Amino acid sequence: MVENPGPLASINGNPASNFASCKYNKTILDEDLILYRAGKSGGGKNGFGQWFTREPISSEAQARLDLAVKPQWKDANGVLTGESPIESVYAVRIPKGTEVYEGPVGYQGGAYLGGQDIMQIYVHQPWALRGAQVIKEVPIAKR
Repeated sequence: MVENPGPLASINGNPASNFASCKYNKTILDEDLILYRAGKSGGGKNGFGQWFTREPISSEAQARLDLAVKPQWKDANGVLTGESPIESVYAVRIPKGTEVYEGPVGYQGGAYLGGQDIMQIYVHQPWALRGAQVIKEVPIAKR
């Protein structure tokens, strides 16, 4: 059991809980970094999210299974709280000096496994960072 899940536990939505065993490392970027995320197509704000990988994913199935991205998110009462369509993969430039948190993908229930050997990166509100930029959108394979 993790007794001190660090700074992410105090952020709304408790991003620490999306890392396996709430384990992650904080890094301050010493140079710009290109990260990748899957999401709804259409560019614009769809290109930004808070969860990334160092390499682009190749399919919707890979995102769902390896990165534990459910199509729908429900609360403890079964009420729908959000959806996660996977239609495109985005390359996003995160600027030098940004705090990023990297660790293994946490299990989200059912087939949404994640795992200790699959790493993800959390960036808090990258759309508000000066210099953050969506640089590419590519439609993703459905299978």
